Amino acid sequence: MKQLILIRHAKSSWKFDGLADKDRPLNKRGIQDAPMMALRTSKALEKTDLWLSSPATRAIRTAEIFGQYCNRSLSSLKLNEQLYDASYLHLITELRQIKNKWKNVVLFGHNPGLTDLIFTLTGEDLDNLPTCGMAFIEFALDDWSELASDTGKLTRIEYPKKYKQLSSGVSA
Repeated sequence: MKQLILIRHAKSSWKFDGLADKDRPLNKRGIQDAPMMALRTSKALEKTDLWLSSPATRAIRTAEIFGQYCNRSLSSLKLNEQLYDASYLHLITELRQIKNKWKNVVLFGHNPGLTDLIFTLTGEDLDNLPTCGMAFIEFALDDWSELASDTGKLTRIEYPKKYKQLSSGVSA
């Protein structure tokens, strides 16, 4: 049995002209949403074995904030250059290379790759994984190399506006 938790980076800033896309920081909303989401999911995240991230500043910063709430240091975060702006096909290729000793993996990344990956692995037609959104996928697999279309089951989706709607009295 394997579990993959996909986390799209928190909302990033576009206000710095000339800054490379990879270097964009989180904006105010991203800095607010990441701790809220980390706190709401910290119990599940504390049970994970391996954290992977795109090397983009916004993905690393999101992972760092989550780590603060899950007793995980940034030094244990594995950066993978191949995860930056990767297509779902490229993400699957990278995930198939994970060592089998890792049962519960977290991946911090980007859209559209993550949303497309969710659909490919689970068949669940999700319009869009929002910024700081999380998808929990379980696999009845013993080996990450067996990862393929429709091998996973989407067990949980979390995203910031879900909780903002609940706190304002509007149902999710």
